[in-house]
Order: sequence, then C-alpha cells, then structure tokens
Amino acid sequence: MEQLSLVQSLQDLYAEESGLSVLLTNDRGEWLTRPSGAIASSNAETGPMRVLLQSVLSEMVQRYAAARSAIVCDVAPGVWLFMAPVFPTKRQTYYLWAGCIVDGKIVSGSRRPSPSGEPDFPWTKTWSSVPLVSAPLTSASHTEKTAAQIGRLAAVVEGLMRPGYAAQSYLRSTELLRRTAVTGGSPAERVKGLADAADDIDFAGFAAKTEGQRFTIDAFAGQAAGSIEGLSFSLGEGFVGQVATTRKAAFWDHADQDPRTFVFAEHGLHPTAFFCVPVMRERELAGILFGGSVTEPTVGKGATSLAQAFAAGWSKQLTLEAVRIDRDTNFTRLSTFVETCGAINQAQDAKRLSYILVDMSLNLVEGPFCCVVLKQSSSKVQLVSRGLGGPQAERYVKEVAARWSRREGGASAPAAELCEGPGMPPVLECPLYYQSELLGVWCIALKEADQYVLYRDYMTIVAQAASSVIYRLWDKGRVDRGDVVQLLNRALGYWDSYAWQMTHEAQELALAFARSLKLSDGEVKHIGEACLIYPYSPAFLGDDLLRSPELMAIIQDFHALIRLSEEHKTSAQSGATATAAQSFGTGGQLIAMIYVYLQFNRDPEALDSLAVSAELRSAFRAFCDSRQVVEAEIEIGEEAAAARETAEPDLPDMLKELPPLSSREQEVLGHVLQGKSNREIAERLVISEHTVKNHMTNIFHKLGVTDRAQAIALVYKAGWNR
Repeated sequence: MEQLSLVQSLQDLYAEESGLSVLLTNDRGEWLTRPSGAIASSNAETGPMRVLLQSVLSEMVQRYAAARSAIVCDVAPGVWLFMAPVFPTKRQTYYLWAGCIVDGKIVSGSRRPSPSGEPDFPWTKTWSSVPLVSAPLTSASHTEKTAAQIGRLAAVVEGLMRPGYAAQSYLRSTELLRRTAVTGGSPAERVKGLADAADDIDFAGFAAKTEGQRFTIDAFAGQAAGSIEGLSFSLGEGFVGQVATTRKAAFWDHADQDPRTFVFAEHGLHPTAFFCVPVMRERELAGILFGGSVTEPTVGKGATSLAQAFAAGWSKQLTLEAVRIDRDTNFTRLSTFVETCGAINQAQDAKRLSYILVDMSLNLVEGPFCCVVLKQSSSKVQLVSRGLGGPQAERYVKEVAARWSRREGGASAPAAELCEGPGMPPVLECPLYYQSELLGVWCIALKEADQYVLYRDYMTIVAQAASSVIYRLWDKGRVDRGDVVQLLNRALGYWDSYAWQMTHEAQELALAFARSLKLSDGEVKHIGEACLIYPYSPAFLGDDLLRSPELMAIIQDFHALIRLSEEHKTSAQSGATATAAQSFGTGGQLIAMIYVYLQFNRDPEALDSLAVSAELRSAFRAFCDSRQVVEAEIEIGEEAAAARETAEPDLPDMLKELPPLSSREQEVLGHVLQGKSNREIAERLVISEHTVKNHMTNIFHKLGVTDRAQAIALVYKAGWNR
C-alpha cells in the first residue's frame, strides 16, 4: 500500500531525530513496517529475534487493548517502551511502538524482573536506547513528553493511512453492488458481503417473510450469529416489525438504551446503532435487511447509503427472478395451451377430449385429482376422472351436478368458481358452456386455494375451446374460423394485456381504412380477423390451428414486412423499394402500416421505413388526416413568423451525408440543439412526450449514437454553430 511507504519514511525521520527505534504492527504484533532506528541484532528482521519480538508485542497488545491514546509501558527495570494506537478504520487498530528510554542507574543496579511481567526480552540490546534526561526534568516528565510526541506521530500515521483504507472500502462496496447485480447469491452470502464491505457495519442480517405475516432471521453475519438466527418478529414488533409495516427504511442512532434492542441483547448482541431496509419482490415485501454497529453510536452516511443501494439491488434481483419464473410459467402454459388446443381439435369423441383435459390439468397443476363431468341428459352424466374414484367420486359428481344445474339457462355464461368443502381439497370448477347451453363441468383439484387466481383465467380459455369442440362432436353445431380467432385473441389478453388492447385499436382503424379503400366484404373480414391475431407468429398459428389460407397469407405478409423494416433500420437505409412492396398483399401491408402507426403514437412519419406501396401509404396518410381533429392556438403576423424562424434552427448541410432524418426528426433534433427537454419539445410541436421519445430513438439509431450528448457532438463536428 502506498500509504505504508509514507508511514515508513515518516517513522524513519522520527527515529533519526529522536534516537528511538520505531515500529508499526497490527493487533497480533505482526510488523507492518520495517523497524526504524538501530537494531543491534543482525537477524532481528528475519530471524528468531523477530519471532520473539512479535510474540512479546502481541502479549502487550492484549494487555493494553483498551488504550485509546499513547501510553508508557514499563517493560523492564529502568526501561520504558511507548505504545500508541492507530485507528485507520473503525474496525482495525494498529499500534505504533517506540523505545527505549533507559534510566542507566536503575538498569545497572537492578537484578529484579520486569515490573510489568513481560517476558524476558533484551530491549536495550535490540532497540535503540536513549538515556533518561537528568535534572531538572524528572523521569516522569521526560516519559510523558516522549509519550505525547508518539501520540502525535500516531495521529499523523492515522491520517496518512485512512484515505487508502477509505479507497479500499469504496472498492469493496462497488464490488459488492456489482456482484449483487450480476450473480446475486444466497441470503447468508449477501449479508456477509455487506458486513465485510462496510467498515461502519459490525453486523448484518436478513429477516425473511414467512407464513402468518411474520419475519424470521434466516441469515446473519456478526457477533452472536448462532443465537440470533431464528428470531422472529410480527408486524409492528421491534425494529424489524416496524419497517415491515411501513415498508420504508429507518435508522436509529444511540440505540443502546432503546427497549427494542433488548431482544437482541438477550441473545448476545448489543447494538448501539441500528438500521432496517425493506427488500421487495415486485410489489410484495420479501423481507427486511438490517444491520448496525456495536461500537459506535451512529452508522455513517456512506454505510447507510450502501445498505439502501444493496437492498435496491437485491430487490431488483428478486424481481427479475420472479419475472423469469413468470415468463417460464407463461411459456409453459402457452405451449401447453397450443398442444391442448391441437389435441382438442383432433379429438374424435367427447370421452377422448375429456381425457385430454384431465391429463393436461393434472400435469400442469399437480393437484390430487381432476375430472370432467359431461351432461348426458337431465338425469344422467358422464364422468372421466383421475385420482377420484369409488363412493367419493359418486358423491362429488352428484354435488357438482346439483350445484351447476341451478346456474343453467342464464343470459350470460357462468364463470369459473372455487369450491371448498369438508374433506375435499379446494377445487377449480370451470363450466363447459357454449351458445347458452351448459355441456358439463371441468373440475381441477388444487394443492392450495391460492392457486385459484393463478389458474382461473387460463383454464377458462381452455374450457371455452373444449366447449366448442364438444358442441361440434355432439352434432349441435360447427365451429368456424371466427371462433378460433376470438379464442386466440382472448388468450392474448391473458398473457399480454397491452398487445391485446393494441389488436382492438388496430382492428377499429383497419376496418375503417379498408372500407374507405372500397375493398370487398371478404377482404375486410379477413383484415379485421388478422388484426386480432397479428401478434402470433405464422409458425405458431400453423395451418392446423388457423385453417384459413387467406388469413394466414395476411399474417405472413405482416410479419415479413415488419422484419424487413427492422433490417432496413439496421442497414441504415431509409425505406424499401416499390418492387419489394409488390410482393406483399394489400391486407398485410395495411396491417403493417397500422401497427407501426400505433406503435409510434400515431405518427405518420414512422411509415417511411415500411416496404409498402406509395399509393397505399399516401391513402393511409390522407385517411389519418381526415380523422384528425386539431385544437390549438396559432400566432399569426410578421412578428410570430420571425419568432418561429429564430425558434427552428437549421441543421448543417454536412448532416445530409449521414443517414437521412425525416422532416419531423430534423425538427426534433433542432430543438435538442437548443437544449430543450422532451417535455418542452412536445409542447412546442404539439405532440406527446412519448412521440418525442420515439423520434429521439430513431434519431440516435440513424446517427449511430447512444445519447443526446453524442448527437449534439456529431452536429457540432459537422460544422453547426449557435
């Protein structure tokens, strides 16, 4: 460490001036610096003498560990050694040694052992010895003066070393935050990392949320770890319970007399300062991160900021983990849904379809049983079940039939329900209902009642698909393409509500635009249906699921156009040729335009990147203009015109050699050069702030930069000057 080199130079200088030997050690007597001043033994730095000296100094450290200032150690008759503690951090204590002061009269005439009881050590032979100054100064005043000098020297050494250790603490903190963001770790590893990284934090722990709104310490690092782990707190109880209730970080100084510390004191931990920070998983409280000090009345601001940042990173990790689990779960459900729908459509009879539902739900939910009860007549039902048999099955089926027969004949389809009864697990009951007729009930036993909300919507969608097939198998009707489209759209609403909302906005706009083009009723119908399922890929839909070549062609064209648009963006081309547009049908081009138009907050300029025909693009812009209602205050006159001229800066001609910007993008960039924020640009151009953000994203992409500063620098380099 660079600071130790400075300390070495300083103690060398003091040793030369004072005639004393000077040495810096840790709390185990191990040398941190090379001894300064004469050491008589030639092997004192490497040989047995060094080992003996370290042992002696280590014993002295243990004896005088409570010292907080320089003291005089009477190590032998007439021989004094000086020790001064050095505190580079709140956790570490080093010791500066200087000696020896010798009273020659006492040394020469004494044969008694050391009054302090230190081991017999040849101090005067190995350390530089300075005679005690004679009268008029007394020996006491001489040693006190030297002790004061050593104390000041220790303070200077401490000042030299603290910046280096502060830098090390900062590096440990940043490494902890980086490691937390990248790899995470178990709660025990996390709290140990926090306790090790922050010098002000003597202990740290995590109280995880458990059943019954209690918070149990399952990870702890610090004093009395064995007895602290397992302590539990309810909402509002103690420090932990208070923060669990408010969900806001809290810090307590001078906490040693706070009654809330007594529960820790009973288990061997005596906090003098305490903090608690909530750790969240999405919007739910996962637990409480806590810590504090047992030596200082306060925890420094740097440590508390680190604890809050650490808890935020931990919360982010837990949230990302939850998102990944949800993603994997939804992907599994979606795959199961696709496979189930394919199997349902290929079922040759209602019994086979019932087995498909039973097996699928058992594998997905892993509950104790599942059954399908199909209505045969007013007095007879058909049962297919797994995990439920004998008298229990008969009794349960009769209860289901009686319960759901009362719901038949209503104006709307009955919703799925949670059924709980004595001796039975919670059961999700989904009605198989089609065209105002109750065909049966699909019953899925759950492991716990909380699963009801998790599986209700998903099973309802599958039940609707199964109901339509049962209705067809019983020769009561025929399922057309529209049923499949509506089913897929409802499933989309379950997995992605934003995409589902966009499909309905797109359908409303597409139907109106298609009719304005005087397209046939068949084409208009296909376009309207395609709008509801365009988020699905052609590979996902497949010929077996959709069974409509016309609809599939529109979906394929749409995805090809969007993919081609992305390729043109990455290759720095401004648009596609008319030749490329000719290879796509009108329906695919129309939906692609509407999709991009809506994605970019109804900005017609965004259509420039699409490989659609010029005629269709112009027709759509005219259509949008005809539907737009403008309400604004507009200044007129020469002064207003002059103000607008000065308010709209021109871009340099050299930028024309770069990937071209649209007129609106140039306008937005001009305001950026004036230092305006997104909100100010939005107000100036009478557009939404979201649209400004979209324009900025396109500008960055086309100019090959990542932020405003780089964009402005690029314009300056091109020759623009305010």
